[in-house]
Amino acid sequence: MKMNCPHCKCIARLHSLHAAGLLFREHVYCCSNPFCGHNFILRSEVGHTLTPSKIPDPNVHIPISARARKRRENKEKREAAAAA
Repeated sequence: MKMNCPHCKCIARLHSLHAAGLLFREHVYCCSNPFCGHNFILRSEVGHTLTPSKIPDPNVHIPISARARKRRENKEKREAAAAA
């Protein structure tokens, strides 16, 4: 993932990655500008499910996005109407 230094706006390079759990990662970035030298951590996490897994892990709980929930409800309504 490309990231720019928040201070000097030069390209920051990914230095290392730390998995802090199943749904959370910390990425250590280093600024490529030697006059800046800023090092920082970018945190990323799984936020929402857009399409549910076909092989879900019962130990993983990820909220379904409002749009995906609405799409699933509409699909269920269409299937119920077709069956009737």
